[in-house]
Amino acid sequence: MLTRRTQDGIAVLAFVTTMLVLTASVCAAAMHFLHAGRQLAGLQLDREIAFRAAEAALLDAEADLLAAAASPHARLASWPDPGHCGVEAQRAICRTGTGQPAWWPWIEGSPPESVPALSIGAFTGARLPDLPEGVAGATHPPRYLIEVLDHHQTLQTLAGTAQWPRFRITALGLARDPSVRVLLQTEFQP
Repeated sequence: MLTRRTQDGIAVLAFVTTMLVLTASVCAAAMHFLHAGRQLAGLQLDREIAFRAAEAALLDAEADLLAAAASPHARLASWPDPGHCGVEAQRAICRTGTGQPAWWPWIEGSPPESVPALSIGAFTGARLPDLPEGVAGATHPPRYLIEVLDHHQTLQTLAGTAQWPRFRITALGLARDPSVRVLLQTEFQP
């Protein structure tokens, strides 16, 4: 027969064991929530880095088009055939055909190099800013592609001013993790 003292010891042992299990469960849940929160914050930072890189590529493409339109430059002297992208001076200038646009492989997750695009600064000399040690930033240069939208138009001179067609600029920004991508588009007319 168990004495009162033995029964009290068993009850205390059961209580302490239950409290330890509950404390361990609460600690494990707290660690899980902290880890999940850290991952979410990291993904948001990566998305922001990719977004800013794509934004920089859009601005560089606009500067590229403005510089080419302002001077007699071979870059805008002719358009590639429909469904093709230009080479040499017309690199990264494309005309859509009946198929998918040239930037579509980026949507499907293909490597950035699979699209005939330009890295930031290819014609303008622009660069992403150098970041101090320990600061998170883009590790891959953003890329852009220019599509001629009004391909039925040619350069026209009206009263001494050039009338350029509209262009669609598609820019790809990559984060520290290249699987985090941002694709931005804008329409532009110099």
